[in-house]
Amino acid sequence: MPRFAPSLSDQMKASMDMIISDLHPHTIVEEPGFLRFFKSISQMFQRPPTSNVILSELQDLILKTTQIVQKSLERVDNVALSSEVWITTTNKTYMTTTCHLIDNTWTRKSYVLETKPLPEEYKPSHFVGQLLKLADTWRLGSKIKVVVTNVDGMKKDIRKAGWDLIPCFANTLDVVFKETLKASSDWKELVQRCCEISEHFSLVEAQRQLKKAQLKLRLPQHNLVESKGDKWLSTLNMLVRISEQHRAVREVLLEFNYDLLLSETELKNIMKTTSCLMAFKYAISPAEGYHSLSNIIPQVEDIRKKLLELQLGGNEFAKELAQHFNHRFSKAKENDWLTLSTTLDLRYRDITLSEKGASARIKNKIIAEMKHLAEESHGRSFRQPDNFHKDLRRYLEKEMLQRNWDPLAFWNFPKDEDWYLSEVARKYLAVVSTAVPADIAFDTEKARLVASRRSNLDPEHLNMMLFLNGNRFLLS
Repeated sequence: MPRFAPSLSDQMKASMDMIISDLHPHTIVEEPGFLRFFKSISQMFQRPPTSNVILSELQDLILKTTQIVQKSLERVDNVALSSEVWITTTNKTYMTTTCHLIDNTWTRKSYVLETKPLPEEYKPSHFVGQLLKLADTWRLGSKIKVVVTNVDGMKKDIRKAGWDLIPCFANTLDVVFKETLKASSDWKELVQRCCEISEHFSLVEAQRQLKKAQLKLRLPQHNLVESKGDKWLSTLNMLVRISEQHRAVREVLLEFNYDLLLSETELKNIMKTTSCLMAFKYAISPAEGYHSLSNIIPQVEDIRKKLLELQLGGNEFAKELAQHFNHRFSKAKENDWLTLSTTLDLRYRDITLSEKGASARIKNKIIAEMKHLAEESHGRSFRQPDNFHKDLRRYLEKEMLQRNWDPLAFWNFPKDEDWYLSEVARKYLAVVSTAVPADIAFDTEKARLVASRRSNLDPEHLNMMLFLNGNRFLLS
């Protein structure tokens, strides 16, 4: 059968998709390795495009994507922002801001808007100033109601801008873990010791000795996992691997580095720490993309319950961790964004309403939101407010959804009498729980890969590449 070479447009599309999806610099098409690969399949393809051609195509895509995002933003009245501050491997600080909304088909949409540099010693005013510029550039104006970020100490300045602030849930769990270690020298020393062990076995000779011991003991051929001990999930992965390989680790250390040997007590404490951090992991449901803010209170309740069970079982680390966890989340059910989003999520509605003294406050707040919406929409909506209390009562009488169901599907119906309540739900359910997608925030390998790739991008084109990468679903 004859073979047909892909057209130039197909070839270009494939190259662009690789560059955008995997966050490669556009100059990769002129690097020796890429050219050797291209030459090896040259019978099927025309000659590779130059970096200038690729850059021109990327710039065209920026214009097209910007127009699509702008039109989508124009169609909604409320948006939420999430802003992640991150540091490159060369210690340069950037903030990447993403916009979140629920469109008229009740589909959650998240658009990366921009990535901007911050001074090394940045202040809250720098952070908020960038957000105000972004709001002006994208003509968001009064549409922004809330900002989710992984940066502490921003609450006062965010509120000056007229917005509410929600701390990133993933970052708050890390803060809880760090506070627990800081308050307890014994547990901190244990984690540091495990970090030293993992670092030792990152050396080539130590890895060779570990493989030898693994074969002898018939253990899985796994390397140890390195961690700095400052984040709960990477620490959990490190401790789990040390527990799995402790016999092989012990055999190697007995011969080559006796000082790093773990005692039986330390091994037991590793298991206690692992059990507690697993409480965090089990409470966070796996998902692609962003989690809704409505997930936080249910997840907090699940973690509290598990930590209490561990305390009753004699786990000392659970007691320490619970103390700091409860302190950080003590006012979760007093926060309107958390309680209203949870109440308007039919999977979790009764969790907040069953709280003593909270039900009346939450209902009154929802009614007030509906009345405010009616006042704002007067003259531009054919829907007329009837009895808001009746509308809310009708919703509260609905049967709860299962946890694995889509809460947005419930609200996607054409009943005019429920329009005001559904619009309130749209506002609160559009807010996300983390500053980055949950599948990155709660997956250390994905987070490491993203951090590595974006750190290697040319600062001149960083904003362009992260914009296209974050919005690549619009390009298919």
